[in-house]
Amino acid sequence: MEFILNLIEYLFSSKKTLVYTAMRQQDYYKAVSKLEADLIKFRVSVTGNANASPGTPYSDLGRIYKIYVRKEDEGKALRSIHTKR
Repeated sequence: MEFILNLIEYLFSSKKTLVYTAMRQQDYYKAVSKLEADLIKFRVSVTGNANASPGTPYSDLGRIYKIYVRKEDEGKALRSIHTKR
């Protein structure tokens, strides 16, 4: 079901350029906070293991967070995410 929702969102979104993929929730939050601080609009696609028990240390195991931006914001987003703060 996640796949269908992600496909529909992709088709109707202007944000189609993949700029970052995170395997850990901590890395995802770091990237998103940097984009938000620089006022860059983005969308996120989350796929992964729906069977992981929430609240456990490995609850984000198997999840993949993909961050997309508009093509014209790609350079700005990449600089924002990869700048050390």
